[in-house]
Amino acid sequence: MTKRKVSGGTRSDVGRDCRDAFLGLKKTCAKLGIAFWDYLGSRLSIPAAPTIPYLPELVTARARPP
Repeated sequence: MTKRKVSGGTRSDVGRDCRDAFLGLKKTCAKLGIAFWDYLGSRLSIPAAPTIPYLPELVTARARPP
């Protein structure tokens, strides 16, 4: 009998794609100095969450010379 690995991975291609998307978003937030959960709260319109611009706007603003 073979036991299925229950941690450290996903069970489907969709699960892997979702994990990869959130990981990329989290890394981008870290590079921009934004709290990941604050960014998600802003995008989901959570009432107590701070207002944070969309990531493309932040990346463009950061790339512009002063």
